[in-house]
Amino acid sequence: MLPQAIDLAIVESTDNDSLLSPRNKAYPITESWELGSVGLSDTSQGLVSHTWRAWSDGKAIYIQRSDLPKDTAKTLLAAPNITELDLTFDQNMRPVLAYVSGGIAKLYWYDTVSQSQTITDFPNVQNPRVSLDDKRAFNTANSDVIFAYINNDQLCCRYQRERYGTEHVLHQLPPKTQLVKIGMGTANRFLFDTMILK
Repeated sequence: MLPQAIDLAIVESTDNDSLLSPRNKAYPITESWELGSVGLSDTSQGLVSHTWRAWSDGKAIYIQRSDLPKDTAKTLLAAPNITELDLTFDQNMRPVLAYVSGGIAKLYWYDTVSQSQTITDFPNVQNPRVSLDDKRAFNTANSDVIFAYINNDQLCCRYQRERYGTEHVLHQLPPKTQLVKIGMGTANRFLFDTMILK
């Protein structure tokens, strides 16, 4: 869970060096890099042992551990006109995706009630991003997947522990601000990387 809004660390002008690797890389918004374990639904090597990549060709979203051959990529889902995506994993190494398809923000996540992956639409929000807030082994029980986005010039988020059902307004932003990335920073603070369009 994030601290109160007054303590938020908002990194402006895409200062990628403040984010932990691999989120400190420069990559397009149709691609995402994240730390995870050895395999999907396999936490045996912790949540920071391997680097994973997700990407889209506009028609589907693919995922692959970055150190494996290209033919090991898996298709996570197919959807029309995918223009943005962001990847993280929950505490059990299940993929969580925030993406935009056909102009609508969507969240692909594991619903513990239905015990299946599900897709939830979030119309009228921009720049959906996801990250497990703390991947360190000692803090897994307290960690949360953060789903963040911009809604009417406000930085907002929803929490995994609330099944993404409640919107929390974190910060009022200047007009034309975009949310670029989110994730743990080098000083062990959760960061929201923003950019103001000129």
